[in-house]
Formats: sequence, structure tokens, C-alpha cells
Amino acid sequence: MSKRKRRAKLKLPTRRVEQMPPGVFPSPAERERIIQRRDELSAKLIYAVVAHPGDPSRVEQLVQRYGLYEVNLVLSALQSRTAGAELIGEDVALYRDYRRAFARFGGARPFLNARQYRDLNFEHGKLVAQRLAALGFPEGVSRTTPSPRERELRDLVFVGVDFWADITPPAGPPRPADFSAPPPGRYDDPGQELLAWGWDLDEQRIAPAAQDAARWQPAIPELARMALDEGLLHGWPGEPASWTPYYALHLLGRLRAAEEAGRLLALLDQPDDWLSDRLPTVWAQMGPTAEPPLWQYLDRRRRAPQKRGIVFLGLRAIAEAHPGRRLDIVQGLAGLLQRAPAQDAQANAYLVHTLERLHAVEAAEVISAAFEQGKIDLRIIGPDSTDFL
Repeated sequence: MSKRKRRAKLKLPTRRVEQMPPGVFPSPAERERIIQRRDELSAKLIYAVVAHPGDPSRVEQLVQRYGLYEVNLVLSALQSRTAGAELIGEDVALYRDYRRAFARFGGARPFLNARQYRDLNFEHGKLVAQRLAALGFPEGVSRTTPSPRERELRDLVFVGVDFWADITPPAGPPRPADFSAPPPGRYDDPGQELLAWGWDLDEQRIAPAAQDAARWQPAIPELARMALDEGLLHGWPGEPASWTPYYALHLLGRLRAAEEAGRLLALLDQPDDWLSDRLPTVWAQMGPTAEPPLWQYLDRRRRAPQKRGIVFLGLRAIAEAHPGRRLDIVQGLAGLLQRAPAQDAQANAYLVHTLERLHAVEAAEVISAAFEQGKIDLRIIGPDSTDFL
């Protein structure tokens, strides 16, 4: 995994955007043409923002060529895609996005598990890179044609699905007869209503519900059971109930149910994980009383680096949400790094990344020593990525 560069902020044009006719979709051939044109526009917008930051004329040129509606659509999708992106847990977030796209547009496509999705997405990226290698980026996007295999993979893993809503009719995938999942538990009100909320993952439904604390507080144990229910976590994405763990998890955070913080660590061990990257946000909402089980988890070094990385992010999120805990958390993380062996290079890199995001100048000597001792995986983060060294 290479180091992640800081992204330039994208700005939308401010002119009025004409709305596309609702419920009207192009023919399959026209849809393919639109998708290729939006892929081309996406590449050129990324190039304009990264290679020529602060030069609005580049975007204006694209508005003249592609139209204001298309530029706004693609820019909005790029903003949504990069907002909150993290070095740690990105695979989990991407698989959740795939599951949501499948629930919305899956139709007769096969449903991929996390490994299949990751492998096919990688294959698609490799084919794109090979196609663009000779002509370069972004010119090669408009001067080459995707192969049938590249188009097939793009469709299977929903590459560019953020551009599909106005050109692709919804196609909820029917549950196949051979799909297997454990039976979910049975739930009473008020938790039962979460079973119908579905794939949209609308945060605006969670906050108002949590405000009715008198109604939801007694349901906290049941919410924790829902968040960990394997029958729901591994249910058919096209069925609304399979998205219940997301809502239950976030309600636990909003209700500050810190007594469930340790129990939720079990999400890190779920196969086909699509939820654990949300744990840091939830722990931060729970507050500092959620910390003890997180520190206990990190004391067990045999945990996989990605799983430990999620917990590092959880402690960082608590420090950011509760500044009075920042110094103790920084010192605790620095102590972990100081004691960590070189064999933990990947987890140590995630630890340095976490300290860097906390701008932990107090840990500068410990971080420098860790680099000098070869304890950090430089494919993930290097000294030049740590601003205060």
C-alpha cells in the first residue's frame, strides 16, 4: 500500500444546474456512451484539480466542453468519494459501497464476497492502468477504448456507480435460492423498526431517533445484539433487514452506550466485513469511558494490523472529540510504539499515521527512533509524511 497524498479541495461551479427529467433513462448503448464520457470527464477533473490547483479556468473549459450539469455531477461524486477517506479501513468502506450499489442496481448480477470484490476491483484497475500506460493520464482515457473484459469488470464491481443514478433504472436483486446465511434473531420494538430502514444509510434518521433517549435507552442491549447479529450482517443486501447493524451501531454511539464498546470489537473479526470502519466514530460518540477495552485489545499484539489500526483510529477519534483526553491518549500510543518490535512494522505504520493525524509533537522523538530502528513499514508511511518531524 503506498502513501496517501493529501487531496486538493474540489470546488463546485455556482451556476444554476438544469435538472434531468426524472424517471427517464437512456438506451443501453447511450448509457454506455454516457458512462465513458463521464469517466473521461472524471479523469480530466482530477488532473485539473491536482496538477493545476487554484486555476478555475481549467474547470471552466471542462464546463464549456461537457456542460455544467455533467461537471457538477462528477465533481459532487468525486467530493463524496474522497470525503472522510482513511488510510486504515478503506477496504471495509469500499466493500460497504459495493454492497449498497448491489442493493440498488444489482439485478441479475452475481453477489461478490469481500475477497472476490477486492480481486476483481484490482483486476479492473490493472486493466485501466495498462490501457493508459502508452498514452498517459488523462489523455489516454479519451483516446482509448476499454476492452470487453474491462467493461465487464466495471459493471460487476460498480466502478463509477456515483455517476449512475440518472442513467440507470433501479434493479433490486432478488435473493437467489442458493444464498445461505444464518437466521437472524427476533427483535421487539423499538429496535424492530430498524429492520425496514434499508440500504440508503441515511444519517438523518439516526440522530432524531437517538434524541428520544427514554424510548431507546432500554433497547441498548438489543441494539448491541443487532449490530453483531450474523444473520443480519451476512444477510442478502437486497433485503432491508441486512442493513440493520449499521443503524444499530450508530444508535449505540448516539446513545453513548460505552458499556457496549468492548463487545463491539467482535465486528473486527467478521468475515466479509463491511462495518468495522465505523467503529471509531461510534467510540468517539460514546466518549472516554469507551477507552478501557480498546487499550486492552491493543495489548494483544497477535491481532491483525488492520484490526489494530481501526482501534488506533478509535482512540484518535476520542482524543479529537474530547480534547481533555488527548495528551493521555498520545502518551499511551507513543508508549505502544516505543515497545513495539520491528516485526509489527505494518501496525507500527498505522500507529505513526494515527499520531501524525493527532499532530502529536510530544511523540516526535519516539517516532523518529522508530524510523531509525526500521520498525515502520515505509510502503505505508515515511518520515516525509510526518509533518512535525
